[in-house]
Amino acid sequence: MAGKTGRRGHNEGSIYQRASDGKWVGSVDLGWETGKRRRKVVYGKDRAEVSRKVSQLLNQHQRGLPVQTSSKTLATFLDEWLEQVVKPTKTHATTVHYESIANRHLRDTIGKYKLDKLTQQHVQAMLNAKLSSGTSPAMVRQVRTVLRVALNQAMRWDLVGRNVAALTTPPKAERFEGHPLSPDEVRALMDVVEDDPLEALYAIATSVGLRMSELLGLRWDDIDLDAGTIHVRHQLHVINKNVVLADLKSKNSRRSVPLVAPVASIVRAHRKRQIADHLAAGIPWPANRFLFAWPDGTPISASHLRRHWLRARADAGISDQVRFHDLRHTALTILATRGTAPRTLMGIAGHGSISVTMQVYAHLDAESVRSSVDLMHDLYRVETEAL
Repeated sequence: MAGKTGRRGHNEGSIYQRASDGKWVGSVDLGWETGKRRRKVVYGKDRAEVSRKVSQLLNQHQRGLPVQTSSKTLATFLDEWLEQVVKPTKTHATTVHYESIANRHLRDTIGKYKLDKLTQQHVQAMLNAKLSSGTSPAMVRQVRTVLRVALNQAMRWDLVGRNVAALTTPPKAERFEGHPLSPDEVRALMDVVEDDPLEALYAIATSVGLRMSELLGLRWDDIDLDAGTIHVRHQLHVINKNVVLADLKSKNSRRSVPLVAPVASIVRAHRKRQIADHLAAGIPWPANRFLFAWPDGTPISASHLRRHWLRARADAGISDQVRFHDLRHTALTILATRGTAPRTLMGIAGHGSISVTMQVYAHLDAESVRSSVDLMHDLYRVETEAL
């Protein structure tokens, strides 16, 4: 018969190799129930693996133990996967991200399909519909990735024989086009935010290019003003209105970067203002105080920072095409154009990918990092205090 090879062995049930993808498949006849033939299908990488699974099922059936044959829907499976696999093994931020993808993009589109009836055509049609409705290619790629990860678990649980999400074609990755500020635009921005509670945040962002979540996660314990160093250790997210301070994901993201002297002076002045505000309000200085926070010590949120950025950008006469993330791009671009070595640039940025900073180098030389950051010195017109 086309599509099948191999013969059924004694008490094996039906075992064959699928011609389409080489997967071995076993089918166990469980008899009749309410007028319908009940079968259980299992999968494996070779005949021996399938034979073991079939034998286990036959033994289970012969002992009168129940054998689950009906396939659950994708939506039901996603709930089980999130609860049993994702929550115990992933960070809170990753869990919330996966849940959001499942609820917003998968449950109401292809969640109704039974796992064993879900095809790559179903998934591809869903991805294409997302693109047509205006969902960004980057988000559609994330949807595909989450579904692929989930269906890999379904394969490990022997619920499906192949991962149909992996067989689809993802949308082409968008080419990142940054809009770095010119030195004059950096100066204009810093003039606009002078003496603002977030002046130090913009100074750090445009000098060493920390990510927004890294900036918001900075605490005073991370700043050594005497040494002129920032230790980047955490990232801050607000998830379901809860503040989540999470460790950085990769080894390369955890790093120490120097504060150019004028920026260190801005940070020092920021600290003095914070302490004065607390004394005036009669509020005790919280342990592990965030650099950028409300008077009660609660860190500011990304949404507040984005609104602040839109006002500052407009007041500084900067194009509305420039995103907050472009402040990071600004710092790295200026350093790169002034001759910073790629491995030094990679360390300042916290990159961990060859596609981001050309190649992965050995450990950073601290003096090389500091001399590169010192090139930013002339961008900040501040009286430099002794460190």
